[in-house]
Amino acid sequence: MSPSERAVNWAELCTWVTWLYDRYELSVESRLPECWAEHPGMIEELWALMIWRKEIYGSEQPAGQAARYWHTELRVVTANAATYYASNCRTGHRKTYARAAESVELQERWRTADPWSGIPSTVLAAQETTEKANPPGTMSSAAMRDAVANGDATELSPAIPEYVRLRGSWWLDTGDERWVLVTDEAFAAKLDASASAMAEATAATQRRRASRQLFADDSADHEHGSRN
Repeated sequence: MSPSERAVNWAELCTWVTWLYDRYELSVESRLPECWAEHPGMIEELWALMIWRKEIYGSEQPAGQAARYWHTELRVVTANAATYYASNCRTGHRKTYARAAESVELQERWRTADPWSGIPSTVLAAQETTEKANPPGTMSSAAMRDAVANGDATELSPAIPEYVRLRGSWWLDTGDERWVLVTDEAFAAKLDASASAMAEATAATQRRRASRQLFADDSADHEHGSRN
């Protein structure tokens, strides 16, 4: 965020936490410590709660179950606030945490650690072989076929199966048993527009077919009634 964006979003979070603090009676037993704004972890958790609540209550199809999950998470966050983030702040804020970014020794210790410790060498070798066979931004045709069959991926259209949308991105069939990620944003936007237009055309066709079928059924019923 830019400095102005940070200022606006911080003001929004403070306003929202004020509402939360009063609405849910979080002053009782200091369920939310008054020094929450001085604990970076608490800021992140409350920001996530605010965004999540907006998504739930601002949805065109609000879900009661999601709202219940949110309230459960609220209780978890407030419980952690006093026991995890601000355990030493009951009589006043205590700034006791050290900053890893300012510790050269700690940064070096983390940088030189072995992140793959405990993983069998055979597993690492197999993963390396797989990565070489499928570099980043590529996928085997077999994997893509499985994704389409499972409903995880969608073809642009039955007539244009060489473009497939998977996990929010478009992929192109190279014709050599491999798919590559479409990285051209302008072209991806055109594919999005084409997919939207085709979906609307398909829906319109289905509506016309349903209307014709309904008319045919009504005509048949009318003819049958006239004969009787």
